[in-house]
Amino acid sequence: MAVETTEQYCPICGKEVAEPAFKRFGEWACSEAPAEEYVKEVRAQRVRAIIPELAAAERPRLPRQMRGG
Repeated sequence: MAVETTEQYCPICGKEVAEPAFKRFGEWACSEAPAEEYVKEVRAQRVRAIIPELAAAERPRLPRQMRGG
């Protein structure tokens, strides 16, 4: 039988979370600075995931004869 732990650890520095005041995007952090760092990382990952889609949508389509087909 698995034992569920109630301990929370900061995703940035790995320290145990003592105060439940810094929760961002479903993750607990040990203080404000690591919480904000985690937010920056999550936002950057989300932007990187969206950029290829945006670039494809904004890329102009060349006429068929210029594409070589």
